[in-house]
Amino acid sequence: MTPAARRPEAKRLPGLRTASHLVLTGAVPAAMLAVMTGLIWFNAYAFTVSTLSALKIAIGVVPTAAVLGSGLWVLVFKGDKPLPGVPVHEHEHPDLWALVRGVAAAVGTAPPDRILLTADANAAVMEDTRLLGLVAARRHMTIGAPLVAEMTAPQLAAVIGHELGHYAARDTRFSAAAYRSRRAFVHTLTVLNRDDYLQRAMHFLLRHYGLLVVRGSANLSRRQERLADEAAATAVGSAATAAAFAALTSIAATWDLFRRDHLRIAWDQGFLPADAFAGFRSLRASLGDEPIEADEPDPYDTHPPMHERIAAVEALAAPGELRILPGEASSLLRDPARLLDAALLDGLEPEARAMRRADWTALVRLHVLASLAEPLVAANAARALGRPPTVETLLDALDAGLLEELGTDPDAPQGDPPRVRRERARVLVHKGLTGALAARIDAAGGVEWAESWPFPGAMRSILADPLAALVDAAVADRPDTSRLRALIDSVERLQGRPQNIGTAHRGEDPRTHGDAQGGERPRAVVEAVHGGRQPAGADRPDPAGGPHRQPRRDHPRPAGHPRG
Repeated sequence: MTPAARRPEAKRLPGLRTASHLVLTGAVPAAMLAVMTGLIWFNAYAFTVSTLSALKIAIGVVPTAAVLGSGLWVLVFKGDKPLPGVPVHEHEHPDLWALVRGVAAAVGTAPPDRILLTADANAAVMEDTRLLGLVAARRHMTIGAPLVAEMTAPQLAAVIGHELGHYAARDTRFSAAAYRSRRAFVHTLTVLNRDDYLQRAMHFLLRHYGLLVVRGSANLSRRQERLADEAAATAVGSAATAAAFAALTSIAATWDLFRRDHLRIAWDQGFLPADAFAGFRSLRASLGDEPIEADEPDPYDTHPPMHERIAAVEALAAPGELRILPGEASSLLRDPARLLDAALLDGLEPEARAMRRADWTALVRLHVLASLAEPLVAANAARALGRPPTVETLLDALDAGLLEELGTDPDAPQGDPPRVRRERARVLVHKGLTGALAARIDAAGGVEWAESWPFPGAMRSILADPLAALVDAAVADRPDTSRLRALIDSVERLQGRPQNIGTAHRGEDPRTHGDAQGGERPRAVVEAVHGGRQPAGADRPDPAGGPHRQPRRDHPRPAGHPRG
């Protein structure tokens, strides 16, 4: 018995599913066309009765008909952008193509004509069609680079099986037309002028009618997803499919966090990670996998809740038609690092291709020093004392009681009480002084830079005193800069000597003279690396298996597939 034969609903009701697609895809545009035609006919008929009345009617009818017509034009005009991603050619990556062809045969459909590797934590299939999906042309599959980097080969095979299941059920035939139909609906609701009584009425009718259609379309889409899940489990087994869905949830959530907080930490300085996916792997390992939440079903969601999908494929207990060899999914590619990086760059702005690459510790250094820099404070000090904008000038200005002058910000709100202005100046000067000192210590070679997942990184000084306490004393109402001046003197003594600062092993003193700290691990000098102070105990070694404190991730809804 073929895999397709074991899916009775997909096999038995293709005509009903096609009819449902056509009805749901065309329902809203048909209503828009009917209303527009009716308005035009009514206005034309009015001219046969009274020209003056018809002209008055036209004032409301013509703009409304024009808005409806523009919405229908959005439906007719494809305006499709080229698919993003890097082509995966069969002659260069035969193992991945062999897997896709094998899964396609198990699902009971033809393989795609083209595979693209994208920068999304997702996979999808598309199909070029004509006549609103009645005639199929060319098939495309996109696979997210984060999935290839983090999944096992059986898990990736399950994701591919799910996507190919949509081909087998002919779901992709109407996805493009359905998308344009929704786009036309949204465009029309957005453009309608609710200050005009006729257009306000059209908005009310179309909105409520359209939402009913969208709800019915979402219900049909959820049934398609369940059938595609069943196809994947039938092809590669329930265990691999359930594991793939669980991994997909974790990968998608972590990838969003990685792109937002880590990938671009040195973007403004013109740098990208030398190996972005190594950092992504470290971030995901540091966070661990959180249990999948039992989300409440949403009637407008195109996918069932992930916990329901996992439970359903596990209940099938399908052994799988194929035997996928264990191993990393990235092993299916030749030179995976190069192709994954190319896919990542394809998903970034064009200027990313010209950026320099650096390892994570170098990126941490660039990020921390840039985030602490506050040139306005040094410029204020130089202007107040008529001297170069150095750390010494800053300290002399503080000793002279010029805290508020140093923290003067022309963009700050005016008219605040004196105490508010002083505290705002204190915060600004604290940051500026910390940044200037950090740059000075780093230039002297007195800093150790380290990865510190799940945070972007850590800056640690070999000096005995924590910098934050010294800066606090310097910006107090009664400033004490003596200890900071002593710190600068010790930094100056470091310069010009052979040092191995910045590459010390834990438990070793990186200085040649070895005083002040002995064999202690370098102490934290900057506690504000990522928008706030480090957690208590951040200067202790991390326990095995990840950092001692893990921030909670915001889990978006599991990444759905545009047609998968």
